[in-house]
Amino acid sequence: MTLNNKIVALLNFRIQQEEESSRIYEQFALWLDNKGFKNFAALYYKYAHEELTHAKFAKDHLLAFGIEPQLTKLPAPDLEFDSLKEILYLTLEHEQEITRQCNELAGIAMQLNDFPTMTLGMKYCAEQIEELDKAQTFVDQIETFGDSKEVMITLEHNVKDML
Repeated sequence: MTLNNKIVALLNFRIQQEEESSRIYEQFALWLDNKGFKNFAALYYKYAHEELTHAKFAKDHLLAFGIEPQLTKLPAPDLEFDSLKEILYLTLEHEQEITRQCNELAGIAMQLNDFPTMTLGMKYCAEQIEELDKAQTFVDQIETFGDSKEVMITLEHNVKDML
């Protein structure tokens, strides 16, 4: 069995997107660390590491079919942010886009009767439920309680439980 060229391209794209996500989350972590949000920084460093693990899923899948993964140049992430609130909203937007991409991978694999890749796509989709839930919860808390300094420091304190 060999992989369809479209699947190979989607998997290489998945690698690039997961590695780019890692860089975005690391940049968020650096900004948060510099602004004194040490717990959120630790959480985003953790997220950055998890994204590299997700990239490895696609690398391993390609290698199992004798296909060498192609690593591409990654864009530099934004460097400046206005607030923790902005980062939390950007995280949700980012995870929504990644979810769309993972759904596309699983759907195309299904259309091509590529059940091994469809299984991988479903693994990504399952991961995204967790990612979306975490991001949505933070946004929900801000929308419910506001974004005052008191709320932000409470979130900063409570996020320790996620580390």
